[in-house]
Amino acid sequence: MQLNMRQGVFTLILLMFSSQAIAGGGGGDSLIEPLGAMLLAAAVVAIILSYAKQASLFAFIIIGVLGGLFGVREVINKDVMTAFVDIGITLLLFMAGMEVDIPGLIKRWKLLLINGFGQIIGLFGISMALGLLYVGIDADYMEAVGLPPENAAPALIYFALCLTLSSTILVIGTLKSTGQIAEEHGQVALGLMVLQDIVAVVALAILGSLNPDKVGGGSLGVEVAMIFAKMIGLAIVLYFVTKYILNPLFKFFAQSGELLFIGTLGYGMGVAGLCEVIHFSSGIGAFFAGATLAALPYRHEIEDKVEPLKAFGVILFFMGLGFDISELKPEQMLGGLSEGLILAVLVVILTIPLMLILGYFSRLNSKPSFLMGAIINQSSEFSLMLAVLCWQYKLFDPHLFIVITLVVLISFFFSSLGHQFLEPLYNFSSKFLNFMDGRSADKAEGGDEEFVMEGHVVIMEYNELATEIADFYAKRGQQVLLLDLDPHIIEHFENQHGHSNIHAHYSNMADPDVWEDLAFHKAKVVISCMDGGQEAELAISRWLKKESPDVPFIAATSSHEETLELYGAGARYVIQTEYLAAKSFRNMFEMEETKEPKEAFRDAGENHFSETKKLQEEPSSTFTDA
Repeated sequence: MQLNMRQGVFTLILLMFSSQAIAGGGGGDSLIEPLGAMLLAAAVVAIILSYAKQASLFAFIIIGVLGGLFGVREVINKDVMTAFVDIGITLLLFMAGMEVDIPGLIKRWKLLLINGFGQIIGLFGISMALGLLYVGIDADYMEAVGLPPENAAPALIYFALCLTLSSTILVIGTLKSTGQIAEEHGQVALGLMVLQDIVAVVALAILGSLNPDKVGGGSLGVEVAMIFAKMIGLAIVLYFVTKYILNPLFKFFAQSGELLFIGTLGYGMGVAGLCEVIHFSSGIGAFFAGATLAALPYRHEIEDKVEPLKAFGVILFFMGLGFDISELKPEQMLGGLSEGLILAVLVVILTIPLMLILGYFSRLNSKPSFLMGAIINQSSEFSLMLAVLCWQYKLFDPHLFIVITLVVLISFFFSSLGHQFLEPLYNFSSKFLNFMDGRSADKAEGGDEEFVMEGHVVIMEYNELATEIADFYAKRGQQVLLLDLDPHIIEHFENQHGHSNIHAHYSNMADPDVWEDLAFHKAKVVISCMDGGQEAELAISRWLKKESPDVPFIAATSSHEETLELYGAGARYVIQTEYLAAKSFRNMFEMEETKEPKEAFRDAGENHFSETKKLQEEPSSTFTDA
């Protein structure tokens, strides 16, 4: 995670104000001096780590450990650092909630069912076996370290869960920095992160809402049932709050950046505080609050304004974690080194073949399956949250705590290094994975015996422009291959138009293997209607120019610069949407000019609205006459 200047300044200001508020309980006269020194040192370490392409959170942990070892705790006592950790967890969960995209999860439910739940269940099972057979977490182990033997089962479960979760911060950061967030594996990985976050939230709710003395007791089932009841009740309440209060309220807040920030923070922390009042987890309340804000039309503006909160949460939590680590004896830290290293390496390595297996069963090609596994192959910041709470609640002894901490840090390190070489790693492995490729083409051909991958029309990405083009060719008896990354679109065409001239197919249009598998070089014409896909369009244009120069490639763009660049790359014709829209608008204005003001543009607007709504809700209905 990289911190920009705005985030850094904001963090410093907040820390300075908070230090004044809690200075009296800190054991010294002021917290500004030690916190300032620690933040400055963390900034220096973060700069050094950035050259190795490592996350800045390492800097906060290192400085937290050093601060705890060299006397800072004389000023910042345990209670203050615990408060920092709690605030950090709450902020991180609030921001995690804002990443939830319910419509996106619904659209990709089939892929997530196999790849998402498959990864969670598969790696959890492997981790359970490792925890039991390699680490030896059982009743005898718990008794030997002075913990209740009846806590062995929940300790093993949470240990395995810590190894199962992947880092949302690192995954999203990698996808954004490499430009892969819009690609097939990027979209599935994002959905998987949301699923993991939800699992982590449920686990935190169960753990944080239980009395440690009752863990393993007879009332555990009742407590868990009450937790789920509270979560359902909270979700229902926030649904109606969002529908009837938040929408108009944030419409007002959106008029001002300051109001939007204050309103967002106030709502998130207010829901968290309310959960504390009803004896529920404040972090879970913050997560639900973030999820409800994610459903608002102002989601992107809200995310932009409160992004510094994530940095603030990261700093507080990981610096507090460093303080916790500093309490351990050197032999305790070193005692878990070998286990932590081996388990971290296993997490990094085993995640890739697991995702390849799941990708095979979900009919993903080798490249998206491999890349997804190589991107999510680390433990999570949520793993550290769970480890801290398990240590506090006497499910973990110091040894288990340090093992999980080392697994997270070491897997972060190796995974971050691997993210710099994703393409070379796949190229090296691809020769062993050929069996996964080519099935997409077979599937497209198998839907209709008359469809042959030759002389067909290829249209990339479903939208209004693609609708008109596909309809034109389909009604003239041409076989149209419509490619998209939205499973909702694909499902509509498969269910309602499996025997028409339009064959919808789930494909990553930026993948050269797809161009080969779907016979772009044998097509009648290849047409790209991609929104923001210029890099892929340029690559396709150059590939066709080399492989099959007789096949015309048509691309769509909005700017003069992109138009000229596409022509230079070999595009046969470029649909410049702004140019065509300007011509179309002029014709419409000429027709509407003679109408009375109360009637002008009314019919045109109503027709456009109904067509757009129909296109969104029932995509394939546009082609009923095809």
